[in-house]
Amino acid sequence: MTLLGDAAHPMLQYIAQGACQAIEDALTLAESVTMDSDNLPLALRRYEDRRIPRTAAVQRAAQTFGDIIHHDDPTAVLLRNHLLRQRSPWDFQPVDWLYRHDPAPTWPIQG
Repeated sequence: MTLLGDAAHPMLQYIAQGACQAIEDALTLAESVTMDSDNLPLALRRYEDRRIPRTAAVQRAAQTFGDIIHHDDPTAVLLRNHLLRQRSPWDFQPVDWLYRHDPAPTWPIQG
């Protein structure tokens, strides 16, 4: 048995990754099971080994965005607002790592 999506790693709302991470989980699980269809425990371990670092990083990023958004220290709020005013609304550099990720680079498996 394994878990995926919010059952495995409920996401904070700040970078809207709940459904995205569930889709990445499903794709990675499908690839792992296909690669090791004769050894399900190995397939599940491979799936978990691939997903845990990624989902932990997404959780940390979401927490950081939440902390920035909801900061109540007046100095931090002024600094945040100043820095965000200088950025283009189309500048996604801080989250490029998130949206450029390929969860299963060998999918679809041919054969």
